[in-house]
Amino acid sequence: MGKKKYAVFTMDVERFSDTECIANSKTKVDIDLLDGLDEYIELLDKYNIKSTLFTVGDLAEQIKDKLDVYLNNGHQLALHNYKHTAPMNLSCEEFKEGVKNSKDHLEKLFGKEIVGFRAPCFSIDNERIDILKDLGFKYDSSYLGFSKARHTVKLNLKNYKKIYKNVYKQEDFFEFGISRQKIFGKQYPISGGGYVRLFNWGVIKAIIKHYLRRNDYYVFYLHPFELSKKKIPVLKELKSYDKFYLKNGMTGYKRHIEQLIKILKKFDYTFITFEELTEKLSKK
Repeated sequence: MGKKKYAVFTMDVERFSDTECIANSKTKVDIDLLDGLDEYIELLDKYNIKSTLFTVGDLAEQIKDKLDVYLNNGHQLALHNYKHTAPMNLSCEEFKEGVKNSKDHLEKLFGKEIVGFRAPCFSIDNERIDILKDLGFKYDSSYLGFSKARHTVKLNLKNYKKIYKNVYKQEDFFEFGISRQKIFGKQYPISGGGYVRLFNWGVIKAIIKHYLRRNDYYVFYLHPFELSKKKIPVLKELKSYDKFYLKNGMTGYKRHIEQLIKILKKFDYTFITFEELTEKLSKK
């Protein structure tokens, strides 16, 4: 890597009803919050940043026209499973069949090779990673490395070469982990989602700056509902924590992301997609 620093912006493109706490409840939610994807792309286009869009397979076909516009503008399509189901809740046979069929279908539909995968809930193990390799994927971005997460699975990366913090390579396959910073002796994700949005922005911003001064790889991720302009409905059936997750930090989040972009620029990070980074690292 040398002195060059890379930042990868990503989105898990899924329905609001795919959100785990909603999907696992008896709550019926019909609201479409995918306008958050448009808000996200609008912000990135302002700074000429290209994103990797990890899209649920059965949703991608429904929003093909929208995705076509973004892909033609340089954004990249990757897979977020066929349905928004944690891979560890599927047998290996079910996982392989769903991923293979979805990969094949989307490649025909969009005319582009699908080389990247991110597991819903960051839920994946080495056996399922091997399935991705067999199916022709070039990288995965599911390594969270946070023991408190609901679906934490400890990936065994001892046979991978560590390229730099949270990036690993085995032969021609890459595992792009989520950026983490040690806080009170524990590694804590600082890459987006609830880990960034739910807490005081001033504190989180300072922690991210501390990380950026000392590292040369940063990845950011979020979901469409987090940038939607529509009002999220009150879902009384959910637990208090889940209601907090779906509500807190929404006001000003787009502004905070823009501040993060400016901070990354200040620290001389180059914005890149995972597909481009895979290609660059494969040549080294």
